Amino acid sequence: MNDDPFTEPRKREPIFNPRAFEAMPVVVMVATMVAIHAWIIYAGPQTQYIVYRDYAFFSTRLWQGEDLLALVSHAFLHGSWAHLLMNMFALFALGTVCWKRMGTANFYAFFGITAAAGALAFALIRPGETGPLVGASGAIFGMLAAFKYMQFAQVAERGVDVRKDAILFLLQITVLNFVLGLATGGAMAWEAHFGGLAIGWFITPYMLEKKR
Repeated sequence: MNDDPFTEPRKREPIFNPRAFEAMPVVVMVATMVAIHAWIIYAGPQTQYIVYRDYAFFSTRLWQGEDLLALVSHAFLHGSWAHLLMNMFALFALGTVCWKRMGTANFYAFFGITAAAGALAFALIRPGETGPLVGASGAIFGMLAAFKYMQFAQVAERGVDVRKDAILFLLQITVLNFVLGLATGGAMAWEAHFGGLAIGWFITPYMLEKKR
């Protein structure tokens, strides 16, 4: 009981906090990818083969004018649980920040555009690649670009010239991805990361909702 009439009683935190579900569109995307991977694993090798054959991205098919849907659908498939969990952690962390500034429609559009940009960059740099490209990494690197763009923009609003720092960030991430790509013998698709990063950076200002 509060005996001081000049002091407001402390409000208890509600057991059910709606703010915990602010980023529900991001949660739904993460849950969908986890469910897809779990279903593929549970369904067995034959189903796995069919799904990856039909919905993973293949550079050679793109140049034949086939499987345009795979430009985006590949981002919902992953090669292993480790691959999936690593991407989902990044997707939730970066996606939540992007969604708050973009809104649901723009966030989903941003995901699709950067995923497709990653696949296109992969196809341009590896036009004869017959192996599949899977994973949300291209879109996640697009979100990383958006996150850093928003940070730099916030600093620039205070009159600070951030152009050199922004260019340095983009170069560092690109070089790091290239080196890691070489170190893994091409197993890590640095090309998709680069494509998502580059396009994500350039389209971010058009995707952000205006501040009220």
